[in-house]
Order: sequence, then C-alpha cells, then structure tokens
Amino acid sequence: MKARALAVALVVAGPPSVGGQENAPPTGFARLDEIAPTIRQDIRYASPFNFAGRRVPGYEAARCILWRPAAEALARAQAQFVAEGFLLKVYDCYRPTRAVRAFAAWSQAPGEDRLKSVFYPDLDKGRLFALGYIAAYSRHSLGIAVDIGLVRADEPEQPTPTNGGRCDGTFEARTPESSLDFGTAFDCFSELSATFHKRISAPARANRDRLLRVLKSEGFRNYPREWWHFELNRSDAPTMPHDFPVR
Repeated sequence: MKARALAVALVVAGPPSVGGQENAPPTGFARLDEIAPTIRQDIRYASPFNFAGRRVPGYEAARCILWRPAAEALARAQAQFVAEGFLLKVYDCYRPTRAVRAFAAWSQAPGEDRLKSVFYPDLDKGRLFALGYIAAYSRHSLGIAVDIGLVRADEPEQPTPTNGGRCDGTFEARTPESSLDFGTAFDCFSELSATFHKRISAPARANRDRLLRVLKSEGFRNYPREWWHFELNRSDAPTMPHDFPVR
C-alpha cells in the first residue's frame, strides 16, 4: 500500500500552473500535465498529421485538457502502469465543439483527403459518420473522453509524426507511435480497430487487454469500435458540451 501511494504521489506531483490565468481552462477542468506530468502527450489534432490533414479548429496548443476527475483517474492509472514498466500516452482529450463541426464539414467536402492512404485507405470519407468512426456529438467535448495508448517506460519520447504507412498495415510499416503493437495505429478507420477484433496478433491482443484492464479499474469504459477511446463513467459527469479553445 505504501509503495502504491508513493507511485501515485510521484505521478501526480506536477509543476506549477503556467500560461497565465487568461488561458486557464474553465472551472472543473484541468491541464493533464499539471495533474500527471509523466503521461506522454501527442495531441494529433493540433498538428496536420490526422485524418483531416490539417490542424483542427479549436486546437491552439498541443495540450491535453480534461474534466478534473478524469485527469485524476488517469493519474491513478498511470501509477499502476509505472509499476508495470509502462507509461500512458494521450492523443486527444477535451475537444471543442467547433472541432466536431469541422469534422462534419470535412467529411462532406470534396477533396481534402491527402492522408486517406494512412488513416482510411479502404473507405470513402463521406461514409465515416455512418460507420461510426466520426460522430456529430462527442463526449470529448464534455471533457470525460480520452484517446490513449501505451509506451514502454524506457523508450524515448517521439515527436508528432508527419507521415506513415497505412494504419492497419504491418506494425513495422505503420506510423511510429510506440514500441508496443496495438493492432492498428491511433485513429485508424478500419475494422481491425475494434477493441476485440479477432484478427489481430497475440502481442496486440495482450497490449489492448492491458490498457483495458487498468483503465477499467479506474472507472473508464471503452468504445468497442476503437481500442484507444475511453470515457470516465461517473454519474456526476458533465452533460453540457464546451467550445473553449485548447490553449
């Protein structure tokens, strides 16, 4: 028990708030790096390397913001993973509603598909809503949802990628996100992204199970179509979406 308490303290103890009060998130929200600074961040929608091929409106900084209880639950999960030799890595957290609207507009606009070969190689982008890969309403906008993976604790941090092979291709050809194989890359619009898909390798199955086991123990539930998507399941969770920018 003492060892676990120490691990949590090491994970949660963060630097003082930075960036100025004018950029602080609203009451009830927190920057993840101020709650759990050892969780790695690769916020894709703040960069051009995502399925839309451009920085997404509302992402003015590559920083994870969450409803504070969700950030604290991730800190506890991180403590468990540290004890096992792993670290969490987040790809998206709170998502402004303007970003959700931008995804809808992108899916219906002609062209703008320069990264199709990476993120949705076998699909027409106009079908992504109908297939459940993009939603008109997102729990990310409540601050309770997170897109997340794992890395080994001793592997070097990597910059946000700029390109990669098809997201459901071989592990070696995919975008380098982690030394751990999860069966697909993050944000891969493919049937192989389904959490319990049977046609993934044994190592990928083990890594998905490890991620699911720990996050579930801290109150998160998984979206079955995406191994990386988790939501904090609490009766007092926010119900109103937000549109403040990520700063």
